[in-house]
Amino acid sequence: MKNIKQIFSLLLVGALITLSGCNNFLDVNVDSTLKGDATMQELLPTAQFYTAEASYQQAYVACQYAQQLGNAIGANGTDTYAETDNTIGWSNLYLYVFPQLNVILQKGQAESASAYVGIAKTLMAYNLGLATVNWENVPYSQADQKNFSPAYDTQEQIYATIQKLLDEAITELAKNTGTKPAADDLIYNGDTAKWMKLAYSLKARYAMHLSNKNPQQAAQAAITALQNGMKSNADDFQLQYNSKNLSPWYSRVAIPNTTSNLSVTFTNTFVDLMNGAVQGIQDPRISKVISLKNNQTVYSGVIPGSGSGSTVDLTAKAWHSNIQSPLVMMTYSETKAIEAEAKFLLAGASNADAYAAYLELITSNMKKVGVADADIETYLKAPVVNVSASKLTLKHIITEKFKSMLLIGDIWTDIRKYDYLDFPMPTNVNPDLGGKRIQRMRYPDSEITRNSKTVQANQKDPETPMWLLNK
Repeated sequence: MKNIKQIFSLLLVGALITLSGCNNFLDVNVDSTLKGDATMQELLPTAQFYTAEASYQQAYVACQYAQQLGNAIGANGTDTYAETDNTIGWSNLYLYVFPQLNVILQKGQAESASAYVGIAKTLMAYNLGLATVNWENVPYSQADQKNFSPAYDTQEQIYATIQKLLDEAITELAKNTGTKPAADDLIYNGDTAKWMKLAYSLKARYAMHLSNKNPQQAAQAAITALQNGMKSNADDFQLQYNSKNLSPWYSRVAIPNTTSNLSVTFTNTFVDLMNGAVQGIQDPRISKVISLKNNQTVYSGVIPGSGSGSTVDLTAKAWHSNIQSPLVMMTYSETKAIEAEAKFLLAGASNADAYAAYLELITSNMKKVGVADADIETYLKAPVVNVSASKLTLKHIITEKFKSMLLIGDIWTDIRKYDYLDFPMPTNVNPDLGGKRIQRMRYPDSEITRNSKTVQANQKDPETPMWLLNK
């Protein structure tokens, strides 16, 4: 994977590209006198950078709702299920990512550059997935630069669009014609085989999002897609940062946490799954992904909604938030979790294939974060983990998926799908929810101002489950 050392010089170029004719996206109020003619090679890394930014912004909120993270400094944070609109995430998607991807598509199609077209469609599908799991109904088919008050596509339409985009991406990536990306591809360095694996893996992810609607159909679609999906940790979808261009978890969370400008840390919900309090065995990942505060020896997370109780920090010593950390968006480990869940839904208990995938989701993630083989073996042999195929449950699978998808915002979808895994309610929980769990983000104020009638037609109460979660 490539670092992002060249990207910051491209951000201004990307923001000033000509967007006339981009007939799928809105919220791109670009001065018509600015006619920068950026190339595909300039646009692609910029779009990838902002994809990572949108992923971080989603994860910062979603992982608090999912109870991986909690407010480290007070009792009035997002982890109380407080409503948030994730304005920056929306802006990253609709001001930067989608318009730039749309221009890449136009240029790629005009130049028969199938790799660029395939990559752009894959990224488009991924970012639409981010949008819909945040806000449900979102702008797509009726939105363009001239229409600033479009109707939103329903979530059902968005999921159909995602699958269509991914199918088209796979077709384009298989053509292998025209100009090909290289160093400008910050994710896979122009390796179209890896992009194809990602596209198939995303097909599986978004198929399983809909397992409440039709479990058998979703599971079969996921299994079919995963036959061509990721095969190892080397296929992971992540943007690699470095000491010059810093990961947002490092620069915006870990470093401030070391200077008493605290923001978020790990919850006791997450830490107790790692420290042995819940499973009776300490997860060997604990010292890799969680840092103890000075002079502390016992791992204890913040109580969600309280801002208290924590002996741990999200710091620069941890795997996800150090100076060299990648921004992780999808992993091979997640695909094994999807496989385990899908095969369980298809065959139920005594499913040897589901059990093998469950063990591999644990093993692959432990190897990714640097756990020693001997420690992996010890953990896998523990009775609470080594439950056998006949006693495997969906809770076993989703619990291990919850741990392996640390700081990946899409885990909130699984948590909502499985009724928050019976996690305890936060302290000082948002009273407006009436004792229910948070289910969605609020549309940004900027969108309410500009497109108020459409927002009013689509905004639902924060405790109302999304279409994808209804059976």
